[in-house]
Amino acid sequence: MMLIISQIIGLSAVGLYLLSYQLKNRKQIVWTTFFSNFLYVLQYILLGAFSGAVMDGLCAVGSFFAGKKHMPKLRPYIKWIATVNLVVIAVAGVSIAIAQRDVLEFLPVVGALLQTGGLFCEDEQTIRKFGMSSAPFWLTYNFISQAYGA
Repeated sequence: MMLIISQIIGLSAVGLYLLSYQLKNRKQIVWTTFFSNFLYVLQYILLGAFSGAVMDGLCAVGSFFAGKKHMPKLRPYIKWIATVNLVVIAVAGVSIAIAQRDVLEFLPVVGALLQTGGLFCEDEQTIRKFGMSSAPFWLTYNFISQAYGA
């Protein structure tokens, strides 16, 4: 039963993620991606795919700040926030991969870095290019972790 629920959640996450590429403005793309990341985290938790849950959780944090990057209080610090978010993704991901002793655990790290890095860009096309370049890494990880819905 949990497998079915996790796959439904994964399909919903994919639907939101694909929808984000159809949206016209940056803010809509970023926030749709945020909610997609949240659903992916739920799916990975249900499947016991720890590194995917952590990476998508960190992507959600990046999406949140990318969505708020034009706020006057955050604007002066957004490059630092983006850099810290990307460094945390890299360190957490490499640590998990080393702890798991599995080179395949690097796949969500690369996917998360590409996806999150793109969300901090201004141009919608650049955001889409980064997101699409992260897809092969996530697709491979999803297949391995049985996240077939994703």
